Amino acid sequence: MDAQTVESLAGFLKALGEVNRLSLVCQLCDCSTPQNAMCLCECCSVDSSGVSRHLKVLSKENIVSVEKRGRERSYSLNRSYVASQLRVLAQKIEETGMEEES
Repeated sequence: MDAQTVESLAGFLKALGEVNRLSLVCQLCDCSTPQNAMCLCECCSVDSSGVSRHLKVLSKENIVSVEKRGRERSYSLNRSYVASQLRVLAQKIEETGMEEES
């Protein structure tokens, strides 16, 4: 794995490594339509401004997409991107483990 991939994966995992952000991702997994920050407050132990800050971090790492309509922002999970990033790590773990077992 090259340095750029490792750095990108580290930022991705760091964003997911905070319990409220991971809770937001889990909540968005269950949503078939984009959600606003107020709708997502129920899954976290923070207020709406805290949820907005966490969503901003997730957006920066491309984990969620933001759709703006006037002053309202709606968030949806970038499912294929998240799954592919996790697959990259899982594949690396499996390949390395298989080489050592051989």
